[in-house]
Amino acid sequence: MPRPNHLPTCPQVLPSRTTNNSRTYQIELITPMFGGGVETRTIDTDLPIRPTSIRGQLQFWWRATVGLQYRTRGELRDAQSAIWGNTEQASKVQVRVDDIKADPVLRCARFDENPDRYRSVPTWNPPFQDTALPYALFPFQGQLAKGGQQIEVQPAQFIPKASFRLTIDCAETVDFAKQVEPALIAWITFGGLGSRTRRGCGAIMCQSFLAQDLNDLQSRLKGYLSSDAPKEWPTLAAAILVGREYKEPIRAWNEVIRLFQKFRQGVGVERNPGQRSNQPGRLRWPEPETIRRVTKQRHNQHQRTASIPDDAFPRAELGLPIVFHFKDKGEPPDTVLYPDAGPDGEKRERMASPLILKPVALQNGRFVPLIVQLKTPLLTGVDLRQGDQSLKLPTPTSIRDPRLARYEHSPMQDRSPNGSAIEAFRSFARSEGFTEVTR
Repeated sequence: MPRPNHLPTCPQVLPSRTTNNSRTYQIELITPMFGGGVETRTIDTDLPIRPTSIRGQLQFWWRATVGLQYRTRGELRDAQSAIWGNTEQASKVQVRVDDIKADPVLRCARFDENPDRYRSVPTWNPPFQDTALPYALFPFQGQLAKGGQQIEVQPAQFIPKASFRLTIDCAETVDFAKQVEPALIAWITFGGLGSRTRRGCGAIMCQSFLAQDLNDLQSRLKGYLSSDAPKEWPTLAAAILVGREYKEPIRAWNEVIRLFQKFRQGVGVERNPGQRSNQPGRLRWPEPETIRRVTKQRHNQHQRTASIPDDAFPRAELGLPIVFHFKDKGEPPDTVLYPDAGPDGEKRERMASPLILKPVALQNGRFVPLIVQLKTPLLTGVDLRQGDQSLKLPTPTSIRDPRLARYEHSPMQDRSPNGSAIEAFRSFARSEGFTEVTR
């Protein structure tokens, strides 16, 4: 081992590349951030805001905005590589982060002990308690070991508030206004930092790009609506809806998540009233009846509801996978719905939701709940599995179909003539006071 006086002198830190094509922005979190570290759903306390993550976000939103002009995935890939780089050529865009100021990390929930050890469901901590937000945060709630004798997975940590300085340096050959700024503004408006950004986690704001008020926001959002046919990749936007103004971002976020929860599982809306206030009745969506048909398992108390189709999974449009859990004995075991296999025949594990639900900040200090439907290729099939085994589905199995909006008490009745869950959700949002942005 060399002696200290034999160690070579540490070289000076090379300065970051600076050009005349450089911009600096002050970014601030407006909703708590989960994840964002090297490991999935973990926070890196040493570097909570990672430049590599922001680069990834900017490239996604570049494809969703600037990428609209390209016809094929190959053309898109070549154009993206020319600007953002690939394994063979360096990026012409450099992202730097400094002046990070972040609150200490907190646990989002806790498992309270009871005489038998732990309660089966967690108690949510501020600011999530007594809100609809846990509906969007369920992956972070932690897990008890079988029997509830010990905690197997602790509830996730989050950063309540943070701010940082973002610097973007571009080569002189890059047209910043046409190639980078559209992605940056779209990321700030529709994206975020960390995990679950499509459900509003890690939403951000930048004073440089804030709309003055709700009217100005709606005017700006019109430019993101596209009448083009869907590409092979997600683009902006099939539809955009905005709610009313709120004084706090958490309240605006809670409103759009509450709306989504009510649409998917609301008593009297998407499921029957129960005999007790804390025990809602049967779901009006077709998925439970379809799974009972496929597995040939059914509790005696849940007789077949003839009016509800048993060959459809309409909520697959809202994002996959979906885990189906039946509580009563004799009912099907846990099953998981995935998208069908890709073109290469390989099983797929997820289909990101085309719906973005989040708050947006305004210059007047208010916040607006936002619903964005990305323009994506239509989902053509699903794969229902128990463990690793795919189950045989009815032929055909519907995802969208006009008949799914016509049966008695259908959640899509009078909301989507096409029997589309996404169309029905947009209609439901309008009935709850949201305004759809139109050109």
